Amino acid sequence: MKAEFANPFITAAVSTFQKEVGVKLSRKDLTLKKAPVPSQSVSIVIGVTGAVRGQVVYSMDENVALSVAKAMLPGKLPAELKKLMTSAVSELANIITGQASITLAGENNIIEITPPAVFIGPGLSIDFLTMKTVCVSFISGIGSMEINIAMVDA
Repeated sequence: MKAEFANPFITAAVSTFQKEVGVKLSRKDLTLKKAPVPSQSVSIVIGVTGAVRGQVVYSMDENVALSVAKAMLPGKLPAELKKLMTSAVSELANIITGQASITLAGENNIIEITPPAVFIGPGLSIDFLTMKTVCVSFISGIGSMEINIAMVDA
């Protein structure tokens, strides 16, 4: 896993959160892991293929996910927000991954991403491939989030 794969995700996450959620996202830590295993209760998994291949796993707690839904779906009642939360966080992860993929692809390569899969629940067990992962954690006024980037050149 090349650490430089993380930079497009950092840039895309900061700009997307500001634009879509109206929240300033600040990078907290960058760590290396053996697999893209998330640490919080809401996880969005997106596969990446093409010039690079691997997985990106976004992780946040339910309060952050609900805040994202509230910002992206203004005027919805709390019961509706809870139902639409997975859709909102999926779209947010899709936007970030799409922007980062465009940057990673450059002018001569193609990178495709899979539709997002959302997993919710504390202590949820998901079996990931062992793949060197860069984990970028962020902090904001609505809470913390992390992006686990596990990619290699194809």
